[in-house]
Amino acid sequence: MDVRMNPFFFIQLADPQFGMFARWGGVSNEVIEAQLSRGFKIRKAPSITGFKDETRLFTEAISEANRLRPAFVVVCGDMVNNPVSEDERAEVLRIARKLHPNIPIHWVPGNHDAAADFVSATPESLRIYREAFGPDYFAFQHGGASFIVLDSITIENPTPVPGEWEAQLAFVETELAAARFRGGPVIAFSHHPAFLKTPDEPNDYWNWPLERREPLLRMLRDANASAIFSGHWHRNNYSSYGDMQVVASGPVGYPLGDDPSGYRIVKVHADRVEHDYYAFGDGPSKVEL
Repeated sequence: MDVRMNPFFFIQLADPQFGMFARWGGVSNEVIEAQLSRGFKIRKAPSITGFKDETRLFTEAISEANRLRPAFVVVCGDMVNNPVSEDERAEVLRIARKLHPNIPIHWVPGNHDAAADFVSATPESLRIYREAFGPDYFAFQHGGASFIVLDSITIENPTPVPGEWEAQLAFVETELAAARFRGGPVIAFSHHPAFLKTPDEPNDYWNWPLERREPLLRMLRDANASAIFSGHWHRNNYSSYGDMQVVASGPVGYPLGDDPSGYRIVKVHADRVEHDYYAFGDGPSKVEL
């Protein structure tokens, strides 16, 4: 079905991760060196408590959204650092309520939000997540485009939550079929990147397991998806699967590489999806479509 649509833009955020600055404050030089050997840049900083840095940065992200007026905001996971911290969740939601009421916000589950051990979900961790942030996978439409939010935590390891992966896969299949019927661009969101370099790269903490990566990528390709946007990596990463862009965005919160804290502006046209990442303080005065 051919779709006539006016271009629009949205803002993608990732990893505000309230509590992460405190997690890495005060660690020893040996810990910093060990993390650097794994490719993660931990900044030397004194021990701190609370989350004043995360509050400042997420407030700036919401302020930028209020200034630029996107069609919506999507947060690609790791809203908190500790999945059982009520204080961290409360602060995230308090700041999110400052978003203009005409701008919807969509939450994507991260491993620090929905995994009891920061890796795998349990029935209880999913219950806590859903109670705070809503469904862990869902679909929505805007302006002639179709969007699908994936729960990459149950993609990562479905064993502790029987039936969740199968239910999500069936949902994705149904929603992508509906999107093909409607026509228009198709865009997916996930916390974990599908992959970082190549679609067949080995399983890793940072990507979807091959066993579930392959069928999901095929389904997205068959639906002519334009892009999948994610977080988790705490820096920017760009790859592709055929014509589909596979993008990991830098963090709102604590960076683990050279990319600064910031946000991504994504422009959606009938025939293309364009995007740029901006450090806080360097964003555009307005968005030209």
